[in-house]
Amino acid sequence: MPYLLNRAGVRMGIMFSKDIEPHEITLPMWRVMNELWHRGEFRLGELAERTDIDISTLSRLLVTMQKKGLIVRRRSGSDGRALSLTLTPEGLELSERIAPLALHYEALAMQGLSPAEVKTLKQLLQRVFQNLENAGPERVEKETAGKPRAVKRAAPRARLKDSA
Repeated sequence: MPYLLNRAGVRMGIMFSKDIEPHEITLPMWRVMNELWHRGEFRLGELAERTDIDISTLSRLLVTMQKKGLIVRRRSGSDGRALSLTLTPEGLELSERIAPLALHYEALAMQGLSPAEVKTLKQLLQRVFQNLENAGPERVEKETAGKPRAVKRAAPRARLKDSA
């Protein structure tokens, strides 16, 4: 399952990245813009969590996005050390132009699925994500400590068939 999820996500990301390249933004930039577009404002830590981008990587990305005029970084009123992030009018306009491309790739990926199946798939993926989020790296390390790591391998043809 992780292999298939990764393959689907990577394929969609590559296709979408090619379409947003003329706008001079990257897929990680789009993830940031999309979160800001939907919510309006985030603190740095919240945005890192929502986009699954490491804070140091996100900080560098935000500097680039600010130079491009896509976002505004301000010190938060309640905590002068915290950054508050929002889209600029240019960033908002670009988000609105790119959103149909993202929806196009979602529709492309969901071809042949009924609306009920799409809803179920999204619910299941959210549950899988939450299960993994609840497990955390410490729990996984603890539960696998001292256990053998050998995995029984399927016959080559079966593996190819199952992973397609």
